[in-house]
Amino acid sequence: MDKGSIVERYRRDIILQLFTVKSFADAWPTWKLEIDRLTADMTDARGIFELGNHLANIFRTTGQGGRAQSSLSGGGIAWECLVCWYMNTVMAGSRGVVMRPVKELVPPAVLDATCIVYGNAQTNTESDLVAVVFPSGVFGGVYSPAFVGDVVAKNARDTTVGIIQCKTNWNDNAQIPMLWDMVYRATGFAEHSVRVGRNGYSPRHFKEFSYSFVTVPSQGDTSKFKPHSMAVKRVRGLSGGNYWGHPSKSDVALSISEIFNRNFGVAFDDNILSHIEKVIEAGLIKP
Repeated sequence: MDKGSIVERYRRDIILQLFTVKSFADAWPTWKLEIDRLTADMTDARGIFELGNHLANIFRTTGQGGRAQSSLSGGGIAWECLVCWYMNTVMAGSRGVVMRPVKELVPPAVLDATCIVYGNAQTNTESDLVAVVFPSGVFGGVYSPAFVGDVVAKNARDTTVGIIQCKTNWNDNAQIPMLWDMVYRATGFAEHSVRVGRNGYSPRHFKEFSYSFVTVPSQGDTSKFKPHSMAVKRVRGLSGGNYWGHPSKSDVALSISEIFNRNFGVAFDDNILSHIEKVIEAGLIKP
């Protein structure tokens, strides 16, 4: 596993961007203490993978778990950054990356494919994470985000893409991913002049395309979420699934750690735990 590979240099830029977000950078020293405790200082492969079961509690160590605080935009962005960091840590050394919706980082073909055109107006989804799994054997050149964008544009049919909406609150936001997923699956509603995609790209042009929802949730007491709860029903059918920062609960939500096998398994050449062990040995995950 080459630390200097184009995918890993791209991942490095993605991670560095996270630390330009004040709410994330401020919370990180506290979160890192808990992360190190759960992962034996980032040397335990299973501990790293199973951080997905603990992300909600890690998030709350900085006091951002309560509804009044986490409803603030800073708390929501910090949660998005934490999920992004976790997913890239598990995917280190693989062909997959996950990034915040920063124009300089997201491949233009993905932005074009996920653009909603309503009449003459164009818009993308809310601030969502973007996951990309590159096809194997396509990189050969000098790294830059623009170069990565060209690779995706030329190899869209062999590229897997996932949109991941991250929200601290579940009840107030469940209808949003439900509606976006419906639009993307339908690729628009021609009778209402709603189309998905531009410049020759749409979700159907990728090898796989999924839309997921990841929440803390800020409500705290997860026992209140039942299979018949309206918030649960709204996201149950998402193409990419619904997840939270706790262990999986049958018919309610999966742990975030399950998102890899479900949507991005093609990123790994081995089972995920073995992959993480090799990545630790290669020094791609540092204490």
